[in-house]
Order: sequence, then structure tokens, then C-alpha cells
Amino acid sequence: MKKSSIFAIFLCSFILVIYFFYLSFAKQISYYSAHVACGNYYISERPLSLIIAQEGKIKPFDNTWMDNLFYNMMEYSANSEDSTLTVAFGSVETKMKFYPSYGCSTDLNKEIEGIPNTNNDHHEVYVDSAVQKLIEDEYISDSGTRALVVMQKDKIIGQKFDNYSSINTPLLSWSMTKSLTSLLFGRLLKENLISLDEFVFPDSLDPKKKLLTYKHLLNHVDGLDYKEAYFPFTDFFEMFISQDIGDHLVNLKYKYSPGDYWAYSSAATNLLTYKLTEIGNDLGFDIQKMFQHFLFNDLDIYDAVIAKDPSGNMIASSLGFLSPSSWLKIGQLMNNEGIYKKKQLIDKEFIEFMITPAILSNETYIANFGGQWWLNTNDKYISPELYQIKQKIFSANGFQGQRLMVIPDLNILIVRMGLTDARTEWNNEGVFVKKIIENVNLD
Repeated sequence: MKKSSIFAIFLCSFILVIYFFYLSFAKQISYYSAHVACGNYYISERPLSLIIAQEGKIKPFDNTWMDNLFYNMMEYSANSEDSTLTVAFGSVETKMKFYPSYGCSTDLNKEIEGIPNTNNDHHEVYVDSAVQKLIEDEYISDSGTRALVVMQKDKIIGQKFDNYSSINTPLLSWSMTKSLTSLLFGRLLKENLISLDEFVFPDSLDPKKKLLTYKHLLNHVDGLDYKEAYFPFTDFFEMFISQDIGDHLVNLKYKYSPGDYWAYSSAATNLLTYKLTEIGNDLGFDIQKMFQHFLFNDLDIYDAVIAKDPSGNMIASSLGFLSPSSWLKIGQLMNNEGIYKKKQLIDKEFIEFMITPAILSNETYIANFGGQWWLNTNDKYISPELYQIKQKIFSANGFQGQRLMVIPDLNILIVRMGLTDARTEWNNEGVFVKKIIENVNLD
């Protein structure tokens, strides 16, 4: 065979590889961007131009020039008449449709009945001037913050919002939704509909899968062959763009025996939610109405929206939209050991489980993670400065600096929501919390 023919075959093969790489890459980042933009446009009601400038950034390569190149290639358009939002990346486009109370999806493929999304509750406000000044200063240093609220003894003592948000604006909470899912489990536990040590797949032929319990999923010691990483061609994106997340997760292999290894996992939370969905179906509830019936109604929360995949599986690892007001109520529930408005919604023992370090089979403690809540019991916490604070802190954490922090010894709650370039911490998070503790009136 002539060298020219070999070269031609090589060149054609190379072009085909690049083409299929492009199609896959374009599908993933357009799907991600459309999900985020759709939710922010229809749920948070932020202007599309602002979403493009702020949310329209995925940073798959953590390389400035490459990132800027791909950002400039994406085009956004919204059609309010049919509640859709489209993101195009070259010839590949993803169209999301907004379903009231069910979030954005490419196509739910079924009849849905919406739940009214209203939250007119107002928390008592008694502004502490020192705390308010700290919040104002935080806004100066961190322009990505959209909502920052400090509550003490069930009264708001300081708050500030950007021009497009209020205390009742549902905002993208990212992985804070994981902590919310653990609370739904706690409600079902109290109703004797589930148990921590119950096997998830008791009839499985896979010896590792058969050992999996709900406790393993809650503690993220599930053993799934899954790695959490947020850029294209990773396990997370393979799951995220799946047309049926439940089917995808049920068929995942197991790398470790459950209980032997800890790894933070959106897959574990989504698998948990999928199994909770099955319980709900047996009771006559879809998963959204299950959240509303067992948890949100008792907390006076009526603005929560958690997106679904095209098959109707809730993406409870990541795509929850809740207002700062709603997160404060969840904080009050946690701070009061499962009690809200004098009603024991979740047993104290399960609250304690969620905020106790997970433990592996070899009795090694995962010091900064409990039952889908983060703890400041180890210097490997997302913000090391928080480890230096003597008071116990536990929190619901989300991508780009979403936080609900509970400091039970001082009866303090902190909610921060926004968009931070850092994947985890918001600017000087630990320093801010330390200053709040130092300046708050504890009388």
C-alpha cells in the first residue's frame, strides 16, 4: 500500500475521531448549560443576558483560552410562549422545557400535575448592625453572592440580596439538594416506611451489590464504580446526560464492597432518590409530591423545584431550586433536632446520624462527612478555617459556594447562595463565619 493511501486512511480516521469527539463534547456541555440556564431563567427569573454572562460558563478544561473559546461558541435563546430554552454549540443544540414545580427537562414524556409554587412566609427581622456591616463587606469582596442571610434564635439579624433576588427567590442550590434528600429519608424512617440497615438490592446476584444498604448510600460508602468529577467525559456527566438516570445507576458496577471505601458521590444520592421514588409509587405519590407531602408541607415550603430527567427520575444530587427562606426553615429543623413548629418531623436519632462522621467497615471515621451533611470536625473540610472554630458546625454544601450552615451551640444559621468561580468555597468563607461568631450578640 502506498504511503499516500496510508496517510489518507489515517487522516480520515483522525477526522472521524475528532468529529465524534466534538458531537459528544457538544452534547454534554450544551445539555449542562441548557439545564442551568433554563432553571435560572424560568425558576429564578433572571434575565437571559445575565445568565449568559454569568451562568454560561462550565470551565471543562480549567484553561482560560480554551474555556473562552468554547464559551464564545455557545448560543442561547429562550421562548417564553412554550417555556423552552435552547443552547446551541455549533451544530448541536439542547432544548429544555420548563414544567412548573417539576423543573426543566428535555422531555418528561408524561402527563404532569403541577404544585403551586408560592412562598409568602416572612421571617422576623431584627437587624444587628455589626452583623449587617459584615454582610455588606462580604458583598464588596465577593460580587458573586446573590443572597446572604444570618439568623439567630429564629430571627434574621442580617441579610442582603442582589438586584434579581430576594429571600423568597428560588435559587440553584446544587448539592445542597443532597442534604435535603437525606431529610426526606428521615421522614420516611419516622413513618416506618424504610430503615437504615435495609438492603437496597436484596435479590442481586452481585455479592457486593447485595450488601448495599440505605445507610451506605447516605454515608457515601456505597462502593459504586463511579468517580465525581465535573467536566465532560466523566462519570458524573455520563450520569447527568442520561435519558434514564435510574436505569443507569441500577446497572453500575461495584468497585468496592459497601462500607469499605468513602467517596463523595452524586451517584449515591441519585440512586437513593430512585429507590425512594419506588416507595412513593407504591404509596401513590410521584417523587415530587412525595417531597411535598412528607417534608415540604410540614415546613411551609412551597417554592422547591427539583429537576427531572426525561424518564421522570429526580436529579436530587444537584438540581434543586429553593429560596433562602426555605433553606432557613430547613436550618431551623436541623438546629431544633428534627422539630419544626413544635412538631417532631424527624427523629432526634436520625438528625444525630446525619451530623455524625461516617465510619467504614474497618472502623475508620470519615471525619468531615455524615449522612449527606458536611462537618467541621476535620481540617479537610472545604474551608479549613472552619475547623479552627471550636463550635460544632454542620452544613448543606453546594457547587459554587452554596451553603446552609448550622451552628447549634449559638443558635445561628447562615445561608449563602450565589455563583463563585471556585468549585467549592466562597470568598473567605471561614473568615466570615468566624467574624459572625465574634460579633453576634449572644445575650
